[in-house]
Amino acid sequence: MKPLLIFLFILTELVSYGQAKIGMSPVFSFTPAAAGSSTVGVQYGDTVTLKVYAKNTGNATFTGSMSVIAKRDTTNGVSCDSSAAFFATLLPNDSVPVILSFTPGSGLFAFKSGGNGNTIVVWPYIISGVTELGDSVRPVVWISNISSVFEFEQDHFKAYPNPVLHNITVKPFKDNHSYRTIIIYDMFARKVRETAFKETTDVSDLTPGSYWMIIQSDEKSYRINFIKE
Repeated sequence: MKPLLIFLFILTELVSYGQAKIGMSPVFSFTPAAAGSSTVGVQYGDTVTLKVYAKNTGNATFTGSMSVIAKRDTTNGVSCDSSAAFFATLLPNDSVPVILSFTPGSGLFAFKSGGNGNTIVVWPYIISGVTELGDSVRPVVWISNISSVFEFEQDHFKAYPNPVLHNITVKPFKDNHSYRTIIIYDMFARKVRETAFKETTDVSDLTPGSYWMIIQSDEKSYRINFIKE
């Protein structure tokens, strides 16, 4: 029995040896890019260019054709873009760049706004050639539309002073909810603060500029724009 197990193990290794494996490199880049961030911060209607790399992580050369597909990671997998079919000869650990382009928009199943992350799943589609499929890559898009009210209810809180220098106070017009957290985002949709809810928050350490805070209750999220002097 033991020699048989050894033979099966060796056979498995021989079968797997010399196999190409095409996945996505973890390296990617956006245009435009949010400053100092691996994400992208854009407005609705802005065209996003995403550069990714299909990579052979196997131990044999891949020769064939493929395309690269990008979809927003949601239940229905909303399509962002797909590359045209192209032929590739990839040595082990070699990669090929692919440019994808799409325009975030609002609406049912589309991109979210108000500081929500939109994960884009990118993976290779093999048209011809012998290979295994490797990993996908998952870049994130942030919609930094300051005036957006999508997904959030406004006019629920009074915020003062605004503009603010040190402490900003938020009071609900109708105190009929239990509020849990305050999350503050900068103009690039980067999260800069998250605290338990309290009516007065010290923002004196923030850089002057435009911000918004998301106040979360058990039922809803509320958005307040403010300016730090």
